[in-house]
Amino acid sequence: MNQVEFLSKWETDKPIYKAWGEFIVSQILENLRKEDINPEIFLKIAPKERTKENQSLVDKAFNRGKKYQDPYNDIEDKVGVRFVVLLTDDIKKIIDFISNNIFWNATHAKDYEQEIEKEPLLFAYQSMHYILRPKEAFDYQGLTISENIACEVQIRTLLQHAHAELTHDAIYKSQKKIKPIVHRTVARCMALIETTDSFFCEATKQINNGPIYDYKIIERLDSLYLTHTQLTPNNQKSSLIILDTFESLINEKTIDDINFLISRKPYLIEIIKEKYVVFNIYQQSIVLFIFWLLETRRSRTKEDWPLEWKILEMLATNMGINLDR
Repeated sequence: MNQVEFLSKWETDKPIYKAWGEFIVSQILENLRKEDINPEIFLKIAPKERTKENQSLVDKAFNRGKKYQDPYNDIEDKVGVRFVVLLTDDIKKIIDFISNNIFWNATHAKDYEQEIEKEPLLFAYQSMHYILRPKEAFDYQGLTISENIACEVQIRTLLQHAHAELTHDAIYKSQKKIKPIVHRTVARCMALIETTDSFFCEATKQINNGPIYDYKIIERLDSLYLTHTQLTPNNQKSSLIILDTFESLINEKTIDDINFLISRKPYLIEIIKEKYVVFNIYQQSIVLFIFWLLETRRSRTKEDWPLEWKILEMLATNMGINLDR
């Protein structure tokens, strides 16, 4: 296949490769949402498929020195997708979705953890690379995507992405020979990135450690709220402030105890419904937790209450409680 034939075929196939990349993005976003992970927060850059420019693809196939037996089919990154997350721990979530999807076969193109094991003293560009191909042909957006259509998926942290963006054009695409000291400086940057990421991961684990997260209190409060009120909770930062203040009172039975309180005092649900559009606190599932605090830990609640006192007074009045006593 000469260059003219190569380009002609690429122009014909490009919409198919683009559709395959779009399908992969849609699948990953769907999986994130199923796990109650907001893609707009979890992914630091909106993912989008990218197809190679014509001249770049021709240059790779015919001019860069690597001898392809079948240039058109051997080049696996004619379309690519990049997922950028905050920390290396987050990369594993995307890997799980990629590895367990029923629509494609995934193979490693590059695995930085294996590279670190092979050369533990080497600090170099890091990113997880997968090649995805459909398990069987299927139609998508009016196009047939066959089993030989490949897409390269890169998974990076934000720090890795910054490193790649800063060095790719300066080094990889440089027209002159790069001095060893430049490579050394870039490697030192990567070492710093690894160290920073490690500290961030450890800090995140410490922040997310404790009964609030161990017993999934926020998620279970939301579920309890929705079940009883048929209203969507709209939690704010004040919810986290309250949970942090009274975290030591939380245990594995807390949600069950709150549910039992509601069953004994169903009028509390009616009050929430009535005042939902009037006061913000009633729109947050934390209101159920506050009712439980007032019922079971009144003195401690009064002593440590972290928000405006009138909020606690209002909720206490709902329960027929006089806080002055």
